[in-house]
Amino acid sequence: MMKFILPLHRRKRYQSLLWFESEQIPGVRYAIRRISLGQRLELARQARALSLKHEYLRSGNPGEQIEASLSDLLVARLYLEWGLAHIEGLAIDGKPATPQSLIDNGPEALANEILHSIRSQLELTEDERKNS
Repeated sequence: MMKFILPLHRRKRYQSLLWFESEQIPGVRYAIRRISLGQRLELARQARALSLKHEYLRSGNPGEQIEASLSDLLVARLYLEWGLAHIEGLAIDGKPATPQSLIDNGPEALANEILHSIRSQLELTEDERKNS
């Protein structure tokens, strides 16, 4: 009699959110979205549209350059609005923080930390770049 050993098929688990402990404000943690192909395409389109809208101003006079920096801020806001899913352990003006309240009234250092985490998820790894 032959015995066949069948491999156990275990389901792979995928979490669409990644949780981080804040380095800027101890006790605060936040969740950012992991990007999918469809989300990457849509986010790239929106960021490109914002950047192109102000790109011609970058080479202009100082007033125009200030206006052009607006596109960088708008792209940062776009990434935060898309990527920040939850925030815990922080109150802003006496109310539990939300992604929108962090953008509107929260500490900029924390917003920048979260933005850095989001951007690191958006960048392709070396292996991903080789395969594309």
